[in-house]
Amino acid sequence: MRHIFLTGNKQIGKSTAVERAAAGWPGAVDGFLTRSELEGGWRRVYVCTPDGSVRRLAARFGPGQPRQLCDPGAFRELAAGLVRDSGVPGGLTLMDELGFLECGEEPFVRAVLDRLDRPEPVLGVLRRDDNPLLRAVAAHPGVEVVEVTRENRDALPGLLLERLRGGMEDQSAAGR
Repeated sequence: MRHIFLTGNKQIGKSTAVERAAAGWPGAVDGFLTRSELEGGWRRVYVCTPDGSVRRLAARFGPGQPRQLCDPGAFRELAAGLVRDSGVPGGLTLMDELGFLECGEEPFVRAVLDRLDRPEPVLGVLRRDDNPLLRAVAAHPGVEVVEVTRENRDALPGLLLERLRGGMEDQSAAGR
């Protein structure tokens, strides 16, 4: 089983590496992405499908204000469903990113941990926060955590594809 989660400093290129690796994946790509946008002085965080066809506001915050979870259902329903329904044979599941907003959403947490027990590869991002969800993902026996740095970020998409495909080949050989 091979699942890879990237971690590293803010704005170092974690999501870019995930997107570039996903673009080179030969099969289906599913799961979820979180995207942040600045709108009218407010930072808004959306949960999206990888193809952008579905997008739901999850949280917002303004200058000097704490993050507010606007719609718990964005993780509890949408993202949890996307994760539960992911993992088709030959596919790649994205989880970009796991952090603190969703750590208390039990249906989402359960969906993520259940998904990691399945063999199809997952590529995701772990924020540098400390909460039970992130610790459980990082400690999962099928998960490898990779630090993104300025030195390795440009080469990562190709390396990620190699390792994720290699993990699938290992699973196919073990099933014979």
